[in-house]
Amino acid sequence: MNTCLQCNQTLFGRKDKKFCNDFCRNSYNNNLNRDKVEIVRNINNRLRKNNRILKTLLDEGIRSVNKTELSLRNFDFKYITNVDESKNGTIFYVYDVGYQELNEENYLLFQE
Repeated sequence: MNTCLQCNQTLFGRKDKKFCNDFCRNSYNNNLNRDKVEIVRNINNRLRKNNRILKTLLDEGIRSVNKTELSLRNFDFKYITNVDESKNGTIFYVYDVGYQELNEENYLLFQE
């Protein structure tokens, strides 16, 4: 006899049945994918935080910002959603907000 992959109860019915009910099937798959989901959630949280920081600066009327100021606000330069090359340099995007390096210490901010 086969047993449920989640709760180990004896299964009745089809030979290829793997779970005793939908709850066990969902629990099993949620546990199986938990690590992957957590990684994606953490990345999305960092992207949202970066986006919120840039939008806050733009809402405050700030169009040029110092790298130190971004760091003080916990902006994480490793997390972006897109990169474009323009004739003026590289543009980094966090969703709909972009920033471009003006020099080693300053960035130009803009929103699409």
